[in-house]
Formats: sequence, C-alpha cells, structure tokens
Amino acid sequence: MTIGISGYGVYIPKLRIKKEEYAKAWGSFSAAGVSEKSVMGFDEDVLTSAVKVSRRALESVPLTPDRISRFALASTSAPYVEKLLSGTILVSVGMPNTAFSSDHTTSTRAGTEAIIAGFEHVLANPGGKALVAAADAPKASMWDSIEHQLGAGAAAFVLSNDNLIAELEGHASYASEYFGERFKPRDDSLLHDINVKKFSEGSLITNTTRAGNALMKKLNRKPEEYQHVVIQQPDARVPATVAARMNFTDIQLADGLVSKMLGDLGAASVPVALTAVLDAAKVGDRIMVISYGSGAGSDALSFKVVGDRKAIPRFQAEADKKEYIDYVKYLKIKGAIL
Repeated sequence: MTIGISGYGVYIPKLRIKKEEYAKAWGSFSAAGVSEKSVMGFDEDVLTSAVKVSRRALESVPLTPDRISRFALASTSAPYVEKLLSGTILVSVGMPNTAFSSDHTTSTRAGTEAIIAGFEHVLANPGGKALVAAADAPKASMWDSIEHQLGAGAAAFVLSNDNLIAELEGHASYASEYFGERFKPRDDSLLHDINVKKFSEGSLITNTTRAGNALMKKLNRKPEEYQHVVIQQPDARVPATVAARMNFTDIQLADGLVSKMLGDLGAASVPVALTAVLDAAKVGDRIMVISYGSGAGSDALSFKVVGDRKAIPRFQAEADKKEYIDYVKYLKIKGAIL
C-alpha cells in the first residue's frame, strides 16, 4: 500500500530577535550561521501553536477533523510533564475522541518519531488518516550559550494512503548512547549541556550519517538521486557538515535550511524545514529527511513528491511576517525579568 503526506501546514511566531541584540547584550552570539530567530509571544505556547498548525494542515487537503483516526504531538517544551497534551489539541481541533492520540516529548528526534508512528497507523489501518503536529520553543538559562540558538515554530502533516503530495519510500533509524550532551533533568524546565561542541557534534554526525546511509542502502539509492535534504538544525552550520559527510551538496540543503532565520526549533526543526522543502519541490523530486535527538538517536525518511498542491500559507509567507524586539523585551517574554 502506498502511503505518504496528503497535507501540511506551518506556523512561525511573528516576533524575531536579531543576533546583533545578543552581541550588544553579551558581546557575542553563539549560534553559528543564524542571523535572527523566532520567539513565541506572551500569549503563545506549543499547545496554541499545535492547534493552529493542525487546522492549517487539515485545510490544505482539505479534510474535516472528524476523518482523523490517529493524532500525535511532538514537543520538548510542553507546559506539563504529566498530562495527555495531545488530548487537549484533539478536542480543540475537533478530532474524534476515539482517535488514538500520543505525546512524543523526550528529545528533538520526537518530530520524526511522531511522523513514523503516524505512518505505522496508516499502514495498519487501511483508510485511516493520521495527523501529526510538531511544535516547540526550547528554553535554557539566559546565562548559558546554548540559549542563543533556541527559536520557536510548528508544523503539521496529514498522513494517508490517498490524495498524496509526497509518497513515503522508506525509513531507517540509528540509536546510541552519548551521555552529557543536551538534556533536561526532571523537575527542571531548562535545557542543560556540557558545552563541549566537538563531543555534541560528534554524536550528531555519527547518528545522522548512520541513519541516512542505512536508509540509502535499504532503498539502493545514492545521494545524487535526491533533490532536497533536510537535516536537524541546532544552528545553520552543523547541517552542512553532516550533508558534506554524506556527499550531499549545499544546493540540496538550501531550501530546507530554515535555522539561519529561525534558530533551533527543537522537535519542530525537521518538520518545519520539511514544509519549506515541500513548498519548493517539484513533482518527481526526492527528499531525504534526517532528524536527531541528543542521547542519542536519528530517524531518516525518504519521500518522492507526487503532487504539486501547496499549503497556504506557505513557509516563506510565515517567515516574512516579522516584528523585531530588543533584548530587554525578549528577557521579559522569557520571564527572566519583570
């Protein structure tokens, strides 16, 4: 049975802070290649973003919420540690209470984890339709350099076996143990990192390249057969390093490199970048998607574009809606000062 993406949506908060604001406040900016990043407003969180983007994904098909039989939410910055957050969104959007819902929350790999879970439901339930939303706004101490890169955004996808935009060709994963890189202890809402970039990047490179190469071997594909590649984006430099290791080019990476204007979107990093690529892709194009979550693990998915229907609003339209804030207002929004 052929399955894939039949609709998608994206949401980017309008607030932005430029790297120059950090430079004025701290004398430096630690997010390589990032010129500015997105910021959720006082009245926004991952739940409001997930509701908004889920509705947009359904409208892009179009599909009514009552047709959804599976819903999955991915986020590393949800407002509750214990609560079925996907149920809140399910009810808000109007999906059936009988739809199977799940939360995917413990790593930035959660976005692709939720997407794969959605595809497994569609495969196991012919005629079933899954909706997957990834919404994130990672948070760290204002005194920690990792905070510089953290942005906000959301994306959602309708997965089914009909009316497809992009067909799923296959997926592969790789998991390993890397203690000490990015993590969030229980009873602490802030990210921590040992801040040894070579160690963290070594983990990311190892897991992403092994997942991606395993998928290409499984599908008997070569890097040059893909027109687009999407890779987890803690900043705007690391994805290029991974791409080069796998013999992908900067051109293949370009349409999905959203971190340079939005920052690190956590579990929404790869999903948001995928919406940008779907906007740019032509029928017949192939897309390689590779996520990463510290700890560590990666998922790789391969898609072939089979339809030319685009979501509204498109990614670039969302990215272009901006309201710049200074560092003092940013601190207030983050609750660092009153």
